[in-house]
Amino acid sequence: MIGTFGKNLIFETSSQRVFTPEKMSHTAKGRWNNHTVVGAKPKKEFSGADLQGFSMSIKLRADYGVKPRQTIETIVKMVESGTAEFLIIGGRPIGSNRFVITDVSSEWDTVYRGGELFSASVSLTFEEYA
Repeated sequence: MIGTFGKNLIFETSSQRVFTPEKMSHTAKGRWNNHTVVGAKPKKEFSGADLQGFSMSIKLRADYGVKPRQTIETIVKMVESGTAEFLIIGGRPIGSNRFVITDVSSEWDTVYRGGELFSASVSLTFEEYA
């Protein structure tokens, strides 16, 4: 197992299933205020940590043991319901809080006769839920 996002998204590689994230990116920022000082440069004040972000891409292929259309529908339901879960990669959580998927986009690569989706690529954007 590579990681999880709740019970519905399990990132793994096995002989039956390949569901692996690619192009992972993590962001952490601070919030800063600038205070104007007459005749001098502004003074910075740290006002706290901002919400962390994480993004990834996943290739969905039926021959990898994944049902692309069903998986996309599951992810869309998680986005639209505001599901907050811990994002676990390599057995360790990303950050100390849960995350939500704020954005999902899918690219349907191969669609067979009758509309069966054989392969697709999805991009997920997560934001910390504090």
